[in-house]
Amino acid sequence: MLDRKFWEKYFAVYDILNELSTYQELGDKIIDELDIERGDKILDLGSGTGNIALKAKKKGAEVIGIDSSPEGVKIHKEKMPDSEIILGDITEKLPFEGGFFDKIYSSNVIYTIPEEKRKFVFDELYRIIKPGGIIVISNPKIGFKPLAIYLDHVKKEIKERGFFLTFIKGLKLMIPTIKMFYYNIKIKRENKGGDYRFMEPNDQKNYLTQAGFKNISENKSVYADQAILNKAEK
Repeated sequence: MLDRKFWEKYFAVYDILNELSTYQELGDKIIDELDIERGDKILDLGSGTGNIALKAKKKGAEVIGIDSSPEGVKIHKEKMPDSEIILGDITEKLPFEGGFFDKIYSSNVIYTIPEEKRKFVFDELYRIIKPGGIIVISNPKIGFKPLAIYLDHVKKEIKERGFFLTFIKGLKLMIPTIKMFYYNIKIKRENKGGDYRFMEPNDQKNYLTQAGFKNISENKSVYADQAILNKAEK
């Protein structure tokens, strides 16, 4: 089981992902799917260091984040000091009234929740979103390969900037990138041990359906084909 110390180390280097086009594209896709209107009240479930929340805020949304990692919440608050960011257990009843949010998103988080608690989490998301509200969920899928995310980025960088500039940038980012890659490998190993379980192709759709969501999208391949994204409405 990955403990608090692991997640402290993980989030200390997490923002190296901001340098990857693959990661930025995932965040942009989630924002596009949310169809944000100015003033929307949005929940970021498992908000981490707040990278997608920043994108939503730039669109005029009021974003509330919740995460169980003190390190992630600390970094997020430094980026968005005027926003509400809650340190809390997302597998418990969420601290919001029914129909509180216009929209909800969660990126690469729910797969870290024990399988027996996932249905409850989706039920809670259904409870706290307004009728007609939009939810967007992405999670790594079975067969997740961290290396594919980096290779996808490198190929695009070489095409846009050339090999030399890509190589120089890679040298500057080498140490945090290696750490992040190592942590991703550890997460994948935990998955094999049964603590985490990456999503089967229709897991997200099934959880959304069971919770009561409708107009559920077909699976969309994102994150260099390493994750599945679904959009739905209440």
